[in-house]
Amino acid sequence: MKAIMYHYIRNFSREFPNYNFLERKKFLNQIDFFSREKIISTNDEIRSNREGNILTFDDGLKDHIWAAEELKKRKLSGIFFVSTQPYEKKEILDVHKSHIVLGKVGANDALKELKKIIVQEKYLSFFNSKIRKKFKYVYKDNKDETNTNEFKKIINYFSNSKINRIIFKKLTKKFDIKLDYRKYYLSPKEIKYLSDLGMVIGSHSKNHIPLSRLTLYQQTKEIKSSKKFLEKVINKKCDIFCYPYGGKINYNNNTLQVLRKLKFEFAFSTGNKKITKNDLKKRPFELPRFDCNRF
Repeated sequence: MKAIMYHYIRNFSREFPNYNFLERKKFLNQIDFFSREKIISTNDEIRSNREGNILTFDDGLKDHIWAAEELKKRKLSGIFFVSTQPYEKKEILDVHKSHIVLGKVGANDALKELKKIIVQEKYLSFFNSKIRKKFKYVYKDNKDETNTNEFKKIINYFSNSKINRIIFKKLTKKFDIKLDYRKYYLSPKEIKYLSDLGMVIGSHSKNHIPLSRLTLYQQTKEIKSSKKFLEKVINKKCDIFCYPYGGKINYNNNTLQVLRKLKFEFAFSTGNKKITKNDLKKRPFELPRFDCNRF
């Protein structure tokens, strides 16, 4: 059984020429390929360890309406993981602000300007040395260019929300970028629409931050809040989780404890390998996924 991870599914945009995305045509080719085997999406199907493919979609993006409708046309379904902070704060998450900046101007200009801001604002001293050491190699296996990985590492791991707010205010002004969360994410009505199409809705935490940076209490609040919000929107149980950023460095034993306590049944990470019977039995909260760009 294989799980495949999707994010942006769209066509080329002149406004954002550097976006990392999967073309719609390639997506359709992939799902036609994967559907030659059974497409699995429900807990019962995952639990039974049937041979097949699980299609997963991260971040609750507007792109996913089209993807879900294409799945529905083929009588297929997928699992859509949603981060819920945008609906509370009414703004785009830091992780996606970084994608937007990189997508518009490219990694070289984005990183150059980011470093300039860090020096001007004297932020380097605020970046915790233990955190820098822990996450030093976080993108070492990422195929993105070095400057892209460096930009993401600073924003997603070394910095924090308070500092990022000022950083992105300056970056978006510098590069003339308008941010509107309503155009970026699924609305609650659209989340319900996907659920009504037969798609499975899962939690992707609240803020999409590395959970391993948080205390047990903070992780509980982060995951519980997301689960509660989504269950209210879809009027169904939400018991599948997906770790922000994936990989073991982004969660810890406290995270697994929280998932068990909140009665989640499965959680997806990354790993580029098949899900085995042993994974389902011994590591149901650490199921690996292939990146869609490997196919």
